[in-house]
Amino acid sequence: MIGKLIILGIIIVTAIILVPSLTKNPSLRSLEIIADKVLPNSNTKNQTLIDITPVNLDQLDPKYVNKQTFVGQVFDKSNGTCKISVPGLADTINNKAELTHILDLQNCPYKIGDPVSVSKLEPKDNIPVPVNQPTSITVDPYPIPSGPDNSNSINANSVTSDSSAIPAYYNVLQLTASNKGNDVTINYYDTSSKTIDVTVTLKNSEKEIFSGKFTSSQFQARVNDVPNTPHIIDMTVDSSVYGILHASVYAPANNQNSTISGIFTKP
Repeated sequence: MIGKLIILGIIIVTAIILVPSLTKNPSLRSLEIIADKVLPNSNTKNQTLIDITPVNLDQLDPKYVNKQTFVGQVFDKSNGTCKISVPGLADTINNKAELTHILDLQNCPYKIGDPVSVSKLEPKDNIPVPVNQPTSITVDPYPIPSGPDNSNSINANSVTSDSSAIPAYYNVLQLTASNKGNDVTINYYDTSSKTIDVTVTLKNSEKEIFSGKFTSSQFQARVNDVPNTPHIIDMTVDSSVYGILHASVYAPANNQNSTISGIFTKP
């Protein structure tokens, strides 16, 4: 009987020793490691997940973010704020498709006609830290050369250009759209003469106003009686050298006397 009591006492003592260890949270250190990996450049990386305040998407390690990049173009500027057309971000709102998506950029360093690079950031699934917003939009310079020979050049004092990143077709294909009263003149010129065909459409939010297909490396098309409403010109080029390219020019209402150049991109 005495032996059994001794054994029971040992068991009870052992249980008393082990139970307190269950009150500790063994996951806190692992959360610190997760935060350290997800926020490699953040001052909060040594905090636990419970203490981390929501962060911006651009603070996350790129492997936790989905990034899409589009080409946009400034079509209006007033009091330092630019309006930027980004066709690639066009969406359907209240069952009505956008002609293009329009961004407002304050303290804008660009001028009307300048192209810009627009990035859309979205978090991937199961990110182990909270984020401030479901999506984030950033606007950066489009990599084109600056200088007097480039009518769409970005202000050299505010942007550092990287000519090595310029697409090979940038100075080869040229698209301009001129609004004169209610008429729109579309000019296309391929200096390499390697265009197979070009499809052009001009539309507003109500209807397609013009559509045409051209099999020439240089042409001019004049569209008469274009309503004084926002409209967009879309152009798809099939080139024997560069493949399929796309360009667009957006014109807001009351824009009857202006000329703007389109920017070609790979779809």
